[in-house]
Amino acid sequence: MGVFEKALISGEGILKYIPQRPPMVMVDSYYGRVEGASYTGYTPAEGSLLCEGGFFQETGIIEHIAQSAAVCAGVEFIGKGEVVPVGFIGAVSKFNVVRLPSIGTTLHTTTREIQKFMDVSLVCSEVEVDGEIIATGELKIFLQKRTDNNQ
Repeated sequence: MGVFEKALISGEGILKYIPQRPPMVMVDSYYGRVEGASYTGYTPAEGSLLCEGGFFQETGIIEHIAQSAAVCAGVEFIGKGEVVPVGFIGAVSKFNVVRLPSIGTTLHTTTREIQKFMDVSLVCSEVEVDGEIIATGELKIFLQKRTDNNQ
């Protein structure tokens, strides 16, 4: 069975693992972590933020990549019994979009943490639609740890 065949967390359940709230949620599935990579998905719908002209825009893809990293961090923190941190994009680099995905198509994203120092992580991601890589990039993410459960 392929990693993207069955989500471990989906729909409203994803909100436990990320600080974002609707309408700014741009990840709707978590498929797990295998061999150092985490797997997420998102299907932009008609009327979703950052969609225009029938396509999910570049800014949406960047936000989806960031939220994919957030889900991965959220799963890790909750697994340790800690509060989910808030993350901030510090830099976007090596970002390349081959094509914009159409509304209604499912994005499958592979995220790898390639470097970490204290509360700063560098992640690289590949976004696929139907097995075709449509976007790649790296994000530097700063985590702000919280001590309360207020979301």
